[in-house]
Amino acid sequence: MARPKGSKNKPKIVPANANASPPPPANHNQLTDEQQQALFEQHKKKFEHFLALKKKADADFKNACKLAKSELGDDAVDSIKDAIELETEEGEARFKARMERQVRVARWLGLAVGTQAELFGADRTPGDDRAFGEGKRAGMAGQERRPPYDAATSQSRKWMEGYDAGQEVNRSLMKDAIKPPKAKADAPATDPFDDALPAGQSDKDWEAAAPVA
Repeated sequence: MARPKGSKNKPKIVPANANASPPPPANHNQLTDEQQQALFEQHKKKFEHFLALKKKADADFKNACKLAKSELGDDAVDSIKDAIELETEEGEARFKARMERQVRVARWLGLAVGTQAELFGADRTPGDDRAFGEGKRAGMAGQERRPPYDAATSQSRKWMEGYDAGQEVNRSLMKDAIKPPKAKADAPATDPFDDALPAGQSDKDWEAAAPVA
């Protein structure tokens, strides 16, 4: 029944059922064959793109490992893995547990090794020395020159000194890398006509055989 003309009563709006399930998304069974083919081509293109990136990343990773081994030795990659593991509390716990197990087995087999307390005792390094070491590592790694200490503390100054020391090591590496190759010693001057002499004859033999003017 239509609303009477001039009536102020507004038509009621039926609210949507909040508990109603949304319409299911379209799936491959609801697509036409051409639509499925179009999606296939799009996903194939993405797959090939990221597969190429993965292959390049794998190759770059292998080359980085080879370079590290060539410059630092065969255990370079294992050492890097240890360092990365020690950057988290969980990794540090695994590292310590592994070291304790290895020390225990070595002790059982009669090897002279230290105790657990000697391996992982409390850090008694003075604060300034520890800050210097932290800064030096940051400088070697090329991190930002920003100490994690208050600027008014001695640790902050030592951190900066360590950072500069680490950067100096990096500069020394660069200098060694760009050194020009050593010049070869000059070879003794040779007579261009030496090759013209018969085998076994010298200049004196040649002069003696020459006709007298």
